[in-house]
Amino acid sequence: MLCVLHNSFTRVALDHTSMGKKGTFLLFFLSMLLAAILPFWSMKGDRYVVLATTTEVTVHFIDVGQGDSMLIDTSGSDVLVDGGTQASGSIVLTYLSKMNITHINLMVATHMDADHIGGLITVLSSTIHVDKVLTNGMASNTVTYTNFMNLAQSHTMTATHRGQTYVLTQTTNLTILNPTQPLQFTDQNDNSIVMRLQIGETSFLLTGDAEADAEQSMLSAGLNLKSNVLKVGHHGSRYATTDQFLNSVSPSYAIISAGKDNPYGHPHPEAIQRLLSHGVTTYGTFQSGTIVATMEGTSITFQDSPQPIPEFPTFAIPSMIMLALLLAVVVNKQGRSKATR
Repeated sequence: MLCVLHNSFTRVALDHTSMGKKGTFLLFFLSMLLAAILPFWSMKGDRYVVLATTTEVTVHFIDVGQGDSMLIDTSGSDVLVDGGTQASGSIVLTYLSKMNITHINLMVATHMDADHIGGLITVLSSTIHVDKVLTNGMASNTVTYTNFMNLAQSHTMTATHRGQTYVLTQTTNLTILNPTQPLQFTDQNDNSIVMRLQIGETSFLLTGDAEADAEQSMLSAGLNLKSNVLKVGHHGSRYATTDQFLNSVSPSYAIISAGKDNPYGHPHPEAIQRLLSHGVTTYGTFQSGTIVATMEGTSITFQDSPQPIPEFPTFAIPSMIMLALLLAVVVNKQGRSKATR
C-alpha cells in the first residue's frame, strides 16, 4: 500500500503543473498522508511492516520459588527471561497461557544454572513458538543443561555479548551489558547475561545471578547502568549488589526473586540493608508473590500493591525470637546459679 501511495505521489508530482488547482490540492493531500503514515512504517526486506508505537511495557517477575523468571510484555515483542527450575516450568507455562502468550520473540537464558533454565525446557517443549534464544555461551556438565541445549539448538540461538542491542518497539530496546565474549570469568554467575531494558525515559536493569566481579567489570567499562528498577543479582545474595554498583544504578525500586524459606538464606540481610541504606524501595517474590510493573512514559506502576521489604525482614523475626528466648533461658539459669550460692 505504501508503495502504491509513493508511486501515485510521484506521478502527481510530475504532472501537477498540467492539472492546475486540482493537481496541486491532490499533491498537498498525498504529502500530508505520507507524512502521517511514514513514522509508523518500516522496511523489512522488501515488505513494509507496521511498527508498534505505544510506550506501555509490562514486566512480570513471576514467582517461581527459588529461581528467576521474567516476562517482558510489549506491544511489539514478548521476551521471556529465564524460567526457574524444571519443577516450576508448569508455573511459567500456566502464567504465559493466562497472559495469552503463544509466541515468544526472544527467550533469554541468563546463565546455565538449573534454577534459571530448567523451566525454559518446559516452554521449549510446549506449543509456544520461540523465535530466538540468547545464552551466555558458557557450557555446563549438568543434565538440565544438556536437555535445554538439545531443545534450544532447534531455534535460532546466539551467544550474546556486551554491546549488542535488541529493538523491541520504536521506544523499547534491550542492551546487553554482560558477559563479554570471550567470557571474562570462570563461573556461571558472573558470566550471567545482564540487560538494560530501556522504555522511553524509563529503564530496568536485569542482572541474572551476576555478583560483585561482574558488577565491577561493568563499572570499569564505563557502561550506563542508571535504571529506575533493579532486578537484584543472585536472589539477594550478600556477594552481589555492592554499594558502588548501587551508586551507579541509582534505582528507585528493586525486585528480589527468591523462594520463601529457601536453603540458601536468600535474600541475605547484608544485601537488603545496602538497598535500604540507598533509599531503594525493595520488593520480593518470596513475600509478595508475582510482581508486575507497568511503565508508560516516565510513570512506573506496581500492580496489586506489593509489600516493601522492611528494615528488619519479617522472615528473620522467628530467628530473632528464638535467639531472644535462648538468651532468656541462659540468663535465667545464671540467675538461679547465683541464688543457690
